[in-house]
Amino acid sequence: MMELSGRVIKEWIARGSKSEREAVLLDTKSGRYVLRRLTGNPFHDPELEKLVGKTIRCTGNLTGYTLIMSDWTEIKDEAEDESK
Repeated sequence: MMELSGRVIKEWIARGSKSEREAVLLDTKSGRYVLRRLTGNPFHDPELEKLVGKTIRCTGNLTGYTLIMSDWTEIKDEAEDESK
């Protein structure tokens, strides 16, 4: 298990291969990782789609460039809090 935090983004991966698709990724200081939930669909997960654009802290297992999340928490943006 490991803990990572970063911004959730969506972009095309594996261009030109049979695995080419638009995927939800965690963009961290150390790299970008394809996100999956432990019980979620690996190709389209509505729960992960809701996280796009948010900053999260998550725990999970890293397998290659895929992070299989078991838990996550949204991190509120300080600038967003100040504007309210």
